[in-house]
Order: sequence, then structure tokens, then C-alpha cells
Amino acid sequence: MTDSLRRIVSTLNEVAETSLVWPRGLMHPGGPHRVLTGTLFPVSIGEDECAVFGRLIERFRPERTFIVGNAFGFSSCYIADVMRQYGGRSVVTLDSEVEGRGQACAAIARRLADSLELSLLTNKKGQSPDDTAWAVENEQQDLVFIDGDHGHPQVTRDFEAILPHTAEHTIFVWHDFWLPGIFPCLQVAASYGFRWLWLPTSCEMVIGVRDTGMFAELQGMFSFGVENRQPHSPLVAPAILTKALALQAWEVLAKPVRSRRHTRSRIQGDV
Repeated sequence: MTDSLRRIVSTLNEVAETSLVWPRGLMHPGGPHRVLTGTLFPVSIGEDECAVFGRLIERFRPERTFIVGNAFGFSSCYIADVMRQYGGRSVVTLDSEVEGRGQACAAIARRLADSLELSLLTNKKGQSPDDTAWAVENEQQDLVFIDGDHGHPQVTRDFEAILPHTAEHTIFVWHDFWLPGIFPCLQVAASYGFRWLWLPTSCEMVIGVRDTGMFAELQGMFSFGVENRQPHSPLVAPAILTKALALQAWEVLAKPVRSRRHTRSRIQGDV
């Protein structure tokens, strides 16, 4: 665990109660991921996926980053914390604050950023694509992370809304390739001149850029990545979601039972 990740995890544990899910990864070895205790969604990116962002920021030193989707702030705070070390100037998130316990998540995200003194991070409430231009204030972005609604065509709408505020060197990152809305967006991105690399992280990340020299560097950095990977079968996502939801639901329901049993055992032991 890096110093940045250790700071984020430690501070998050101070401002909210969270639980680990997919401790060994979802689609591939990786993780763990986090949720607010007692909820099923939203789920944070995995610790292995934080490491990908860490490598990108260390190598390319983005000054400005835009993030679609923020939930309780785990990934945005990690990105901002690493960027702070490498001269980053601004991280802006845009989130509608409706997924799961949306307002509670947003409040935790802001407390987390404040506790970490991440002055370069601004969390904004709004809806992509309508509020994208307002959120970025027409500043050119160097790194874009798309992790909002994963349905089609919303992912493509998110991508095309931020595209005018990017350059050839801007790196795009998509999360959850295994969900069906990502691949159609990647096809659209290719029509704009993007080359993209699929990474076998816990929930499958994709990194794309228009600059050919930078893409060659990405291939060198992530030699295990696959360019233009074909999408999964349409049956994969429903099967994975059903299994993941069942496991998470069991944990949510079983934890209070286990806690009561532990309390009874401790009381009986004291007696």
C-alpha cells in the first residue's frame, strides 16, 4: 500500500464506516474495493486500480483532471493526493448524487477531501453531459476519468461532453469495461482518433489517448494490456452482477447477526 493510499484509507475510516468487498478482485485478481457499511452500492475502485492512476500521474504529471462520478470520494481523493505531490493544480468531480445513498455519499466525499486538506479537489453536483462545461469552467483537462452511469449511451454522452475540453495528449480512463456501456463508447472514441488499451485490473480499466507517442509509452508501462480487446458476451454482465449482488447482500444481512453472536459470546464469557 502506497503512502497516498494509506492516507486515504486511514482518513476514510475516520469519517465513515466502510466494508471491504471483492477482496481478491471481481473480474481479475485485484481489489479490495470498498462500500459504505450496510449498502450495496456505490462500490469504490480497487486498490490495484488506484495503483494504475498512481503510475499515470507520476509519469505524465497532469495539471488538471476531470472525473465523472464521485460517490464517496475514494478515487478522487486518491488521484488528488497523488497529483498534489507532482504539481497538480485542479481535480474536479461531477456527480448527480443520486446513486445509492447519494447525498450521504457526497457529504462523506467532502469531509474526506477536507480532512485530507485537498484544496485542489472540488466536488460539484450536476449531471453530465448538461453540466460538464460549467463544471470544468472551460479549462483544458489533462486526465479524464469516466466512472458514472455505465449504461449505453450515457457513457458516450459523458465522453463527448468533455472531449472539447481536452487535447491530443489528454489521457482518458474508463472503469468497468465488463459492463455493456463502455465498449460502444470506445468505438466512438476510436472514430475521434483514440487508441485504447484494456487492462486486466479487478474491474477492468481502459486507458486511451490520441497522441501516438504517449500511447506507445502507455503500452510500455502496461505491457500486460491489450489494444482493442473485444467485448465480453452480453451474458457476462448480468451473471457477474447477480453473483456480486448476492454476495454483498449476504454480507450486509449477515454482519448484524455475526455481531450479535459475538456480543452474546463475549457476555457469556464474562459471566
